[in-house]
Parts: sequence; structure tokens; C-alpha cells
Amino acid sequence: MKWRRTRGDATATAVREPLVLAIDEAVTRDSAEDIVARVGRIAAGNRVVIDLTAIPAFDSDGAAALLGLQEQLGADRLTIVGFRQATARLIGTDDVTPRLPVEPPGTPWVIRRLRAIAVVQTADDRPATSEGLEPALATAMEEAVGIVVVDLRGARLTRQGVQTIAFASSAAALHGQELLVVNVDADTGERLRRAGLSATTYVAPEPLTDS
Repeated sequence: MKWRRTRGDATATAVREPLVLAIDEAVTRDSAEDIVARVGRIAAGNRVVIDLTAIPAFDSDGAAALLGLQEQLGADRLTIVGFRQATARLIGTDDVTPRLPVEPPGTPWVIRRLRAIAVVQTADDRPATSEGLEPALATAMEEAVGIVVVDLRGARLTRQGVQTIAFASSAAALHGQELLVVNVDADTGERLRRAGLSATTYVAPEPLTDS
């Protein structure tokens, strides 16, 4: 990880420039504790930006720790950027298995496999509802992966879809897997949290994924 100061107008001396912490290592429980400690030591007198663009991987514990720190300090003192880019880079390219079959055929959801990650998303980013999400999620969780990502970009989550993700959250915890639900709007995120997700499930709200 690297510290740098952002460049700004030299005449704007009345505004303190933020310190930018560029993370280039996996964001896990252990590394997040180090990041939290570093930010805590300097955030009292500085605005801080955590840049996650270059991270090679992340897990729910690490992401949740950074979210908790942002809630504690406030968005005016701590900004997190690059999560959208990192997620797209980690799950959107370099497929080992581009598509895995989902039963029944014709479901609007597909599964993409990237090393130890299985990604459930709508086919070709077409608009879709939760119909077909359950068999796709079940197939993804049967893969030998540590992380299952549900990408809700372009999807409308019905009540049944919320229940499907809540059940998958419990199953993932029992199987020692982590479930990440990304591209979630504020309303859907609140509905998922009220459904009672396990501690190994992480929901990425849209404010966090914007850079």
C-alpha cells in the first residue's frame, strides 16, 4: 500500500488536500485491520481517501471493516473509491470457464468462473427479474470456490429473490464460502439486510462502488 497526496491548486491553501491511501494488496480481515489502524492515526487532522482500484482480491471481512470505518468517521473525513473498478476487473475478465450450464435451460442468469470465484449475473447484462436466480445460485455454490458473487446489475429483485439470497447466505456460511452481492441499490440493500444475512455475506451498496 502507498500513501500519496493529491495534487491541487497551489493557491487554494485554505483547503487541506486529502491523503490518498492506494491499496495494492488483498483486502482481508488482517490487512483491513492494518488499514483501519493507519487511517485512525491520521484521520483526526486529515481527510483520507482509500483507493481500492488495484486490489488483487477481497473478502467480506475486509470490506465490512472498511465500511465500518467509513461509517465511524463519516463520509466527509473518509472516502472509499475504486471498488467498482476492482470488482469489474476481478469478475469481468480473464474467465477460466466463461459459462457454466444452469438448469432449467433458458434462465436469464448465467455463471462465470474466475479461479476461486463463481459469478452469477444476468446474461449479457440484459434486464431480468429474480426468476431463475435460485438454480443459478445453487449451481454456483456447488462449484469448488471460496467466493460466490451475485451481480444484480440490471436485475429487479422480487420478494422471492430476496428469500433466495437469504437462503444462499446461510448455505454459504455452512459451506465455508463467502457470498458477495454487488451492484445493489439502496432499497434492495435494505431489503436484503432485513432478511437476516449471515456474517459471511457482504452487500455492496451503490455509494461504495462509485469512484
